[in-house]
Amino acid sequence: MTPDFDKVATLLSNNKIFNSASELHGIICGQLCAGGKQFDATLTGHLLGLENKPSKIISDLILRLQINIREQLESDDFSFQLLLPDDEEELPIRLHAVSNWCEGFISGFGGAFAKGDGSLLEETREVLKDYTAIANVEDTEEDGLEDGEQDFMEVLEYIRMATYSVFLQNQSENKNFVTGRNENNLH
Repeated sequence: MTPDFDKVATLLSNNKIFNSASELHGIICGQLCAGGKQFDATLTGHLLGLENKPSKIISDLILRLQINIREQLESDDFSFQLLLPDDEEELPIRLHAVSNWCEGFISGFGGAFAKGDGSLLEETREVLKDYTAIANVEDTEEDGLEDGEQDFMEVLEYIRMATYSVFLQNQSENKNFVTGRNENNLH
């Protein structure tokens, strides 16, 4: 189950972290997909722009999100979902959140990738290139809202499947991340 976007956003805001919940989710996904040796909440905090080590509340949030994302990506039911505002939100708001998510993924992947760029598989390079393009999409008014919704859903599905692909490419490295179950109230 994907955590509740509004609860994560409120927790970040209450702790004076002004990155979006989508960006945080993307950062953690990028870190998991990079195949780093161990999960580091301090690195995540640094990628969020925090000058000091994250507070216990934020460290716990990061760990719970990391566990949740890992479980989704390892599940056989393809349950992985991006942490985004509800579908009832206006399309430009959701587009901005997807852009933030992709930007976060790129930061998280780059911050945790421990090998040289030459070791990236071509498919991973393409995904990172695509995510960079999506992160740079400008919020524009959609002339055909229905077409925009359809395009948006197709982009989301591409991101979901591409994230699975990058995760699986680095899965042997990913086994070294912290794992475990932790009850949380983000759902």
